Formats: sequence, structure tokens, C-alpha cells
Amino acid sequence: MKSRLWRWGVSCALLAALQGCSSKSSSKVELRMWLIGSEAQARTINRLAKAFTARTGTGVQCEAVAWGEAHSKYLTAVAGGVQPDIGTLGLTWGAEFGRLGALVDLRQAFPEEVTAVQGETFPGLWGSIEQEGHAYGVPFDLTLQVLYYRTDLIPRPPQTWGELTRLLERLGQENRRMIIDWGNLSWIGYAPFLWQAGGDFYTEANTHAALDTPQAVKAIEFFRDLYTRYGVPKTAIPIEQGMRTGEFPLAMSGNWKIVSLTAGVPELAGRWTIGLLPAGPTGRRTAFLGGRIMGIFAKSSHQQEAWQFVRYLFDPAVQLELYTSALETQDAYLPPNMTTWNHLPMEPALKTILQQQAQEAKGPPAVVGWNESTHLLETAIQRVIFQGADPKTELAQVSDAMDRER
Repeated sequence: MKSRLWRWGVSCALLAALQGCSSKSSSKVELRMWLIGSEAQARTINRLAKAFTARTGTGVQCEAVAWGEAHSKYLTAVAGGVQPDIGTLGLTWGAEFGRLGALVDLRQAFPEEVTAVQGETFPGLWGSIEQEGHAYGVPFDLTLQVLYYRTDLIPRPPQTWGELTRLLERLGQENRRMIIDWGNLSWIGYAPFLWQAGGDFYTEANTHAALDTPQAVKAIEFFRDLYTRYGVPKTAIPIEQGMRTGEFPLAMSGNWKIVSLTAGVPELAGRWTIGLLPAGPTGRRTAFLGGRIMGIFAKSSHQQEAWQFVRYLFDPAVQLELYTSALETQDAYLPPNMTTWNHLPMEPALKTILQQQAQEAKGPPAVVGWNESTHLLETAIQRVIFQGADPKTELAQVSDAMDRER
């Protein structure tokens, strides 16, 4: 009851503030928005849009689109000229749809405001959004990789790769192991080790693939050894099950597991927490992050109004309401606006780790052709792990193939 009253108070204060700072427009505009995600979150956006409409006179209708059909639906809409005014997209889709001419270059259309948004955003997100000075979206939310561990079985989380392998050796003697829950056997699981070793998928200017380097080889060898020497399962094992039994008291997974562990394994309350990923040879703890962006479609007749609503959704008070509403339906995305975190209703210890890890995290590269290249990289990774293929040869071949995809 107290939580509902608090949220009602935030909504009322937000509505009053927005109504008091601007007047309604003279003509009625109705924006269409597609949200990749749940119906519940689309309803939340429609509810929050009422305050925006009261302030500006611009209406908003948000419709949910399932992740599995979103990419093809956007492509079909662009080809048929029937796209919405605003859409949420995968973190790297901006580069792809921007190249097609389907999205407004927000950096060019609203340069000062986009710079302001960038300054308020966790820095790792922006590297997945902007390409060669073009930004076809701004962050809507983020997801983040962290380390989960049972505090009764692992009093102190590993701080380095060396500490991690020594811990895994000890756990192995107790018939316990680690899970890689988000990124198992995939490029997502490989990514943090690549960055922590000082490598990357592409050169700094994104002009060429960069996996034919000693750093990339070191990372894939370490990733391989986690499976072949230290017992990380090659099959999917739910973190909830592994943590409950204690067979897997250590896991790399996404932030959404905080919600599912809290709700799904209540008997472990007080016996698990999260930590930063162990540091690699460079001393970096870089984690993988994902999320969604908000873009404006070039065919929209209401681009100014659409940008106003995009900025509204990025406002800290609105992001706070989006976050708290999403907790009720376990849509456990995190706010990308750093100011919002000052008021998140979250256990302080968890918030501190998430904030620190978000400051040292990266997303996939904003490179045209990247999405088409990921299956090539995953095939190489799995040949190294399952077949004992030579890491240096595999990565060199992948680099060549990635350059051809650009």
C-alpha cells in the first residue's frame, strides 16, 4: 500500500509539474509508438503519456511488439512506408535502419539536446548507438551483466581472472561450479573477456575487424578454459536452480535475475548478492550491456513532437516511474539516465554494484554488418570450445569474414 501511494504521489507531482511548465498546442497531433517489449510496459507508457498530452496537446498511442517479430516488422513497415512516428529498437539497430534512411539522425536534427542526453547517459551505451557522428536513437533502457554468488559458500567474490580460476578449482573439489547464464557459448559471453584483455571486435574507428590480435586470442583461450578445464556447463542451467541447490553458487548473468532470484527463491534471502566482474589482464572489469533505443522515423510528419516525447521518456522522473512499474511485471530493465539512479527504490548494496558495473560496461558495436557477423563469431567460438580448433586461426578467419560483411 505504501509503495502504491508513493508511486501515485510521484505521478501526481510529475503531472502537476508538466502542466505548469508549458501550454497546450493549438492543433491535435497523435503520435504512434511501437514498443519492443511487453503489453504491460506499453500500457505504462500510455498512462504516462497523459501528462505529456496535458502539457503539449500531443496525443500518444503506444503499441507493444514482440522481440521475435520486431526486426521483420520494422523492415516491412519501412518498405511499405507505414512505420510509426517513434519506435524502440535493439541497441545496434539504429546504424542499420539509419543506413536505410528510415530514421532521423538525431545528432543532426537536435544537436544540443542530443549532446545533453549523451552527458546524462552511462557512457558504454553511447558506443553502441553513435556511428561516424550519426545518432539515430537515444537510450530507452539498459540491461547489464554482473556476477552473482552465494555469500554463505563464497564469502568474497573473485577480483581477477586468477582469483576466479583458483576459486573454480576449489569449488570443483566440492562438486560445485560456475554458470555463464547470459552469453553461454556465445559472443556475448566472450565479449567481457575480450574487453578485459584489451581487445575489441573492431578497431577504434570501426573501420576494420580486430579479432586477429593477441588480446582476442588470450580472451578466447580463457573463455574456452572456463568450459574445458573449470567445468562451466555447456548446457543451459537456470541460475535459480543452481543457486538454490548450491551446486552452482557463482554465475555471470543479467541484472534481471535480481528480480527472479528475489521472487523465485525466497528461501535464499540474505545468502546471495552481486559483485563486479573479475578484472582481466588490463585491470578492467568491463561487462556486457544491452538495452533498447528510441528512434524517430524519417517518414513521420510530426518529428518535432516526437522528439519532445522522446525527451519526456528520458526525463529522470518518467524513467523512475517506468522502472518501478516494470518491477511489478518483472520487466527488469534499468534506467540509462544516471540522474534517475539517485532515487531508484533498490537495496543500496545492489544499487552501488550496478552503478559501478554500468560505468565500466560496453555494448555491441554500432557497425553496419555486425548483426550479420555474430553467427560467424559464435561458430568460431564453439569450434574452439567443442572441437579444440586453433584460436588464432579461427579468429583470423572471422576477422576477414567480418570485414567482408561491412
